[in-house]
Amino acid sequence: LLGFPVASRAQNLAVSLPGSATLFRPQADVLQEGNFSSLPFRASIYGNIGYDDNVYDSHSDRHGSGFNSVGVNLGSQIANPRTRLDALLSAGFVAYWDRPGHTIAPDITLNVEFTHQFSPRAILGISSFMTYQDEPDVVLGLNQANNISNYFYSANTIAFGYQWTRRFSTVTSYTLDTLFYDNSVAAHDDDWIQHIFGQQFRFLVLPMINAVAEYRFGYVDYLYLDNNSYSHYVLGGIDATLSPRLEFGFRAGAEFRHLEGPQGGDVSYPYFESTLAYRYQPGSTVQWYNRYGLEQPDLAGPGYRKTFRTGIRVNHQFGEKWRGIAAAYYSWNEYHVAGPIFTEDIVDFSLQSSYQLTRAFSLDAGYTFTRDFSDIVTRDYYRNRVFVGGTFSF
Repeated sequence: LLGFPVASRAQNLAVSLPGSATLFRPQADVLQEGNFSSLPFRASIYGNIGYDDNVYDSHSDRHGSGFNSVGVNLGSQIANPRTRLDALLSAGFVAYWDRPGHTIAPDITLNVEFTHQFSPRAILGISSFMTYQDEPDVVLGLNQANNISNYFYSANTIAFGYQWTRRFSTVTSYTLDTLFYDNSVAAHDDDWIQHIFGQQFRFLVLPMINAVAEYRFGYVDYLYLDNNSYSHYVLGGIDATLSPRLEFGFRAGAEFRHLEGPQGGDVSYPYFESTLAYRYQPGSTVQWYNRYGLEQPDLAGPGYRKTFRTGIRVNHQFGEKWRGIAAAYYSWNEYHVAGPIFTEDIVDFSLQSSYQLTRAFSLDAGYTFTRDFSDIVTRDYYRNRVFVGGTFSF
């Protein structure tokens, strides 16, 4: 439900894109108030020192290590009455003091959002999210449990919205998701490309509320395993701007998935996703997302997993100089693959704080706790990670 709101004479026409998780992914704060620049872009460099008490996400033989992370953040916001471009690049690496065999880890993320309004009735939106890292991503459900391995993930969408009448509009979209691992074993099990074609029919029922009927077709193509599948989604919901500070949207319906390959079959399952964003005071926001449905398994062989994900993130401004972020994520996963069915529950809590010492320099600190409760003992683990550091803005 990512949206690009564009004002029109009749309704708030939005290019709403399939999927919502990337909206709530923690991002560098290079574009936040407090940083300054006389350039057409904003930039900062950061450096941290910290400790990780389970660098391999292991159930037993836990191994801890100190680490340093350094990198650069580059952000730009370019806009005129018809066109807007937002881009944010965070590029760095993490160097572990004592992690045998894998001491350097990439930490690169790119977010790009572009919209262009051809006329008061027609709008084009392009959204791209890319990341190259080695840590499991609890928010997006990426990387295999107990697997610290470099991977590249991207979610790219192009969408076209057209307002046919004062109340009725449509949005047509195509999304390309990719997941590729550097490690050959992980790549053999879990490299895939996903195509999603979406069609929305939107009706303005109230000045700030759109009722939405939506159809999606998705195809998952595994590069090495015979685990391909295709799905039909039949969904309904609303997109609402309840106030200048509160936005909410949801989709609910069903997914009808066909599994290809020698052990193929048909699976029908409920589908639900929602997003909420609320700015409760200047510089302070609450974001909440939920998703319930089928996902690709992160295990070898054909199958799927039933998943529920929820996450909430609070960004609070304490006066002019101090900013804090608190986030909590939970996912329930039921794996239907070769062998017995098993479940996993994953929780992730994080706290971050930034204090602006000068116009250019801030002190940063953070803590993250992750716990994987799995029916398979070897996948069960917990992990603590803490860091302190600083950011210099240009």
